[in-house]
Amino acid sequence: MKYIFALILFILNLVAVPLNILYMKVQKWYLPMWEKDKVIYFAFAPFYWLLVGLTFLFGWPCDFLVKLIH
Repeated sequence: MKYIFALILFILNLVAVPLNILYMKVQKWYLPMWEKDKVIYFAFAPFYWLLVGLTFLFGWPCDFLVKLIH
Protein backbone atom coordinates (compact mmCIF):
# COMPACT_ATOMS: atom_id res chain seq x y z
CA MET A 1 0.00 0.00 0.00
CA LYS A 2 2.92 2.33 0.70
CA TYR A 3 4.06 2.05 -2.90
CA ILE A 4 0.66 3.05 -4.24
CA PHE A 5 0.57 6.07 -1.93
CA ALA A 6 4.11 6.97 -3.01
CA LEU A 7 3.11 6.83 -6.68
CA ILE A 8 0.05 9.00 -6.06
CA LEU A 9 2.20 11.42 -4.07
CA PHE A 10 4.72 11.61 -6.91
CA ILE A 11 1.99 12.39 -9.46
CA LEU A 12 0.37 15.02 -7.21
CA ASN A 13 3.73 16.67 -6.60
CA LEU A 14 4.28 17.03 -10.35
CA VAL A 15 1.45 19.57 -10.23
CA ALA A 16 1.67 20.82 -6.65
CA VAL A 17 5.31 21.93 -6.60
CA PRO A 18 5.21 24.19 -9.71
CA LEU A 19 1.82 25.50 -8.56
CA ASN A 20 3.26 26.36 -5.15
CA ILE A 21 6.22 28.15 -6.74
CA LEU A 22 3.83 30.16 -8.91
CA TYR A 23 1.72 30.96 -5.85
CA MET A 24 4.73 32.29 -3.94
CA LYS A 25 5.79 34.51 -6.85
CA VAL A 26 2.28 35.86 -7.35
CA GLN A 27 1.88 36.45 -3.61
CA LYS A 28 5.10 38.45 -3.51
CA TRP A 29 3.74 40.67 -6.29
CA TYR A 30 0.08 40.76 -5.24
CA LEU A 31 0.14 41.57 -1.53
CA PRO A 32 2.09 44.87 -1.81
CA MET A 33 -0.54 46.07 -4.32
CA TRP A 34 -2.80 46.87 -1.35
CA GLU A 35 -0.68 49.92 -0.66
CA LYS A 36 0.47 50.69 -4.23
CA ASP A 37 -2.67 50.36 -6.35
CA LYS A 38 -6.00 49.27 -4.91
CA VAL A 39 -7.65 48.94 -8.34
CA ILE A 40 -5.18 46.26 -9.44
CA TYR A 41 -5.47 44.64 -6.02
CA PHE A 42 -9.24 44.20 -6.31
CA ALA A 43 -9.18 43.40 -10.03
CA PHE A 44 -6.67 40.58 -9.53
CA ALA A 45 -8.30 39.24 -6.34
CA PRO A 46 -10.45 36.52 -7.99
CA PHE A 47 -7.43 35.11 -9.84
CA TYR A 48 -5.31 35.21 -6.70
CA TRP A 49 -7.90 33.38 -4.63
CA LEU A 50 -8.36 30.83 -7.40
CA LEU A 51 -4.63 30.20 -7.24
CA VAL A 52 -4.83 29.91 -3.44
CA GLY A 53 -7.62 27.35 -3.79
CA LEU A 54 -5.75 25.30 -6.38
CA THR A 55 -2.62 25.34 -4.26
CA PHE A 56 -4.60 24.06 -1.29
CA LEU A 57 -6.44 21.52 -3.44
CA PHE A 58 -3.20 19.91 -4.59
CA GLY A 59 -1.06 20.64 -1.52
CA TRP A 60 -3.26 19.25 1.23
CA PRO A 61 -3.51 15.72 -0.20
CA CYS A 62 0.28 15.70 -0.59
CA ASP A 63 0.74 16.52 3.09
CA PHE A 64 -1.86 13.91 4.06
CA LEU A 65 -0.19 11.20 1.97
CA VAL A 66 3.23 11.99 3.41
CA LYS A 67 1.83 11.35 6.89
CA LEU A 68 0.33 8.05 5.72
CA ILE A 69 3.58 6.88 4.16
CA HIS A 70 5.79 7.70 7.14
